[in-house]
Amino acid sequence: MALLRIDNLNAGYGPVNVLDNVSLTVDAGEIVAMIGANGAGKTTTLMALSGIVRPRNGSSVVFDGDHIESLPPHEIVRRGLAQSPEGRKIFPRLSVLENLNMGAFTRKDRPGIAADLAKSFAMFPILGERKHQAAGLLSGGQQQMLAIARALMARPKLLMLDEPSLGLAPQIVVQIFEVIRDLNQQGMSVLIVEQNARMALKFAHRGYVLETGRVTMTDAASVLLTDPRVRAAYLGE
Repeated sequence: MALLRIDNLNAGYGPVNVLDNVSLTVDAGEIVAMIGANGAGKTTTLMALSGIVRPRNGSSVVFDGDHIESLPPHEIVRRGLAQSPEGRKIFPRLSVLENLNMGAFTRKDRPGIAADLAKSFAMFPILGERKHQAAGLLSGGQQQMLAIARALMARPKLLMLDEPSLGLAPQIVVQIFEVIRDLNQQGMSVLIVEQNARMALKFAHRGYVLETGRVTMTDAASVLLTDPRVRAAYLGE
């Protein structure tokens, strides 16, 4: 059984339907990449999975064996689905530590929270060094680290990442993706939306291509990397 199974997902904003019967799966232990042009519906897909955008009639979202398409966002997080959003969306006036604690808002286990804070600081030492600093004073790369660490504080079974490389220097992008790979090797399942298709497919097991709200291709990431259509449209070749 897939950890996440989406069937015929339809969602949008007001009268506009952005997603048209999107279906995909993420198995336990997988990194799955979703690539596509701006406006293809990638972020809307993650927002619908998080409950921020409400899936429309006929949509089915099954996570860890249970339907979640009608649940509120906080309950979806509690079930084990957490998102690091596009643009980081940190709380700039709160400290790094306060941001991380916000990620654990559904939890009551204080010893576990303390242990996960220690893991965050081990994963991203700069966050430990600046834990009492206002998050808005961090660099872009450090804010991305904070956004990922904050999502991990929910102890998710599936981590969703929306454009983790956006606006970052190449060396920071490599560092972020190496952390994603390390998390996966420790057992974390990951669904990643990424404009940097080459990097996403290099680290993913499988991939989906979205075009104007529809899945148009899906295959092993290694196959998509060599597909002429993907290379021409998304890899600049």
